[in-house]
Amino acid sequence: MSTVAQRVGAEELASRPRQSWRVDAVTMLLSTWLLVGVVVDGWAHNNLAALETFFTPWHALFYSGFLASAGWILGVAARTRTAGRHGLAALPAGYDLAVVGVMVFAVGGIGDFLWHTIFGIEQDVQALFSPTHLLLFAGMALIMSTPLRAAWTDPAGAAAPSYRRFLPVVASATVTTVLVALFFMYWAAFIQTVGADYLDEYNEHALLNGMASVLATNLILLAPLLLLARRWRLPFGTATTIYGGVGVLIGAVDGFHHPAMLVAAVVAGLLVDGLLQVLRPSAARPRRFWAAGALVPLTTWSVYFAAVARTAGIGWSAELWTGAIAWACLLGLALAVLMLPPAVPSAAPR
Repeated sequence: MSTVAQRVGAEELASRPRQSWRVDAVTMLLSTWLLVGVVVDGWAHNNLAALETFFTPWHALFYSGFLASAGWILGVAARTRTAGRHGLAALPAGYDLAVVGVMVFAVGGIGDFLWHTIFGIEQDVQALFSPTHLLLFAGMALIMSTPLRAAWTDPAGAAAPSYRRFLPVVASATVTTVLVALFFMYWAAFIQTVGADYLDEYNEHALLNGMASVLATNLILLAPLLLLARRWRLPFGTATTIYGGVGVLIGAVDGFHHPAMLVAAVVAGLLVDGLLQVLRPSAARPRRFWAAGALVPLTTWSVYFAAVARTAGIGWSAELWTGAIAWACLLGLALAVLMLPPAVPSAAPR
């Protein structure tokens, strides 16, 4: 896309009406209702063996959350349409794709009912790969990320907001991150069995699964922090909210079998918040941004393996667990450079 086209697109987005903090806060409360329904449904798929019907209490919680979110989003979109514009361009910033998300979810919900009727109820990891569930995932992601998208395009928004002012954005990033983590929970490091038997370097399957869990969870936690840091100076509490939300809600799906690791997730979030306050990464400070990409994983996984050692003992050799931390740091650095690449030099005069 040319620079002119990008500028025109940015100006068009900036000209759309903004919703108030309270409107975005209600959107997030209803999105949280929807997410809790997903978590409870996920718990049922993981822990109840005799799911034979679509009509369950957890589906009722899940779909009622969707109906509440959909009704609110469609109401906001209808009463704040911009005169003289048509289609999605007439809708408030951030809420255009939310309307698309409502439609995608509705299609996925109908498909999910038909899928369960024909093929039965999925169990365990099968539920995370069901095509209709992936449609529901796409719709929910568009709904839950609404306040984040709206704030991103707001030229009048504070560059260094307070935590309270930033709360709808933090909550939006958190519930969206939890949703992603839920669909990758077979690689969720903070709910894995963390005893020495699991981290046994002579058990190749456990070793590979443990490594994959660390590296996948690393990217899931780091990506939203770097994305937010590109746009805002993050208030203290941002990382703790995201880490704590992922730890607690994904832990709930697992039945809270490893509470010590959930505490470790919160502690890691607090330390990462402190690190970000020192580094102050931003798009205007690329080196600090890149440093955050490397040092956030160092902090996170140092706490993780310390918790493993404290609670059950590490079954890996020092080379393996320190190597896992090093790989997480390298991948974090690579992600930071990809999100904020070095400036391209201008062409030399001819």
